[in-house]
Amino acid sequence: MTDFTIKKLDIYNKKDEPPAEVSNRYETSPNAISQPCLMYVSAVRNSGKSFAVSKMVRGLQRERVFDSIKIITPTFNSNKAYFSDLIKDPETDVLEPTRDSIQRVIDMVEQDRNDFESHLEDLKEYNEFTRLLRSGGAMSDDQILKYIDLGFLNERFERPIFKYEKSAKTLRAPQTLVILDDVLSSPAILQSSGLTKLATLNRHVAPLKEPFKNRSACGIAVIIISQTYSMSNGISRCLRENVTHLMLFKNRQERQLAKIREELCSAVDEQKFIKAYEHATKDRFGNLLVTFAPKCPTQTFRKNLNELIVFNEDKQLCKCG
Repeated sequence: MTDFTIKKLDIYNKKDEPPAEVSNRYETSPNAISQPCLMYVSAVRNSGKSFAVSKMVRGLQRERVFDSIKIITPTFNSNKAYFSDLIKDPETDVLEPTRDSIQRVIDMVEQDRNDFESHLEDLKEYNEFTRLLRSGGAMSDDQILKYIDLGFLNERFERPIFKYEKSAKTLRAPQTLVILDDVLSSPAILQSSGLTKLATLNRHVAPLKEPFKNRSACGIAVIIISQTYSMSNGISRCLRENVTHLMLFKNRQERQLAKIREELCSAVDEQKFIKAYEHATKDRFGNLLVTFAPKCPTQTFRKNLNELIVFNEDKQLCKCG
């Protein structure tokens, strides 16, 4: 029995709540990894981390989650089997890890945002033009000149199509993934101010002038692949504490495991993590994915991406049926 009572106050009620905030989430199927993520993948050499990331991204691309994928890496040629078919143009989508490579990705996403907002303006003009045609309304000289420039008065005019658009029903703000692979001790980490911005604000990169559907920004999904969880010239603790997902493979260095447990204990149950980790990594190339804000408590731990590790006490909290 509790030793306190509850007294409701007639203040700060429903009417005081602000409008519902847009989620800035990329639409995915219920069991897919939510996007845009900030994922940290840590494993020693030859553990299978690039294979696992490639497999996950391919699954997301079957749902057409990303319009553009960028890779910052000095070892792209040796990993072509994993990533070459996921990018559209190696000349622009593969970047060396320099001090400005992350900012260059952000600049490209902001350009996509600008193109998208320009398209929305063209679409607005097109809708007004077709409305005038249907109603038989008169067009001013300025309107006629504008519609000529837009190509609407050509013999066979069509609705403007955005460069990433599949159909009128799929129009959305651009969705981008950037993968940082083998960038430890590189200028992309040591000399880049863009990495902190990317880590703390990835869902809010390239804000839109006006919200579109459930989005107020284009955002960037980020996956960082590293051979060690923590090192002096590696990924900062600030970044690690902001990740939405952590993928781990077998690590025999007790100091690294202790560091992981120390940093995770405030976000997930330590004993559950230890049991899930031991189960997921007991086989060769086995990995554990930890989701820090899962759609359902039963989706906190995954083995090899497609096997949920569900603890009995979490079953009663299940929200996904």
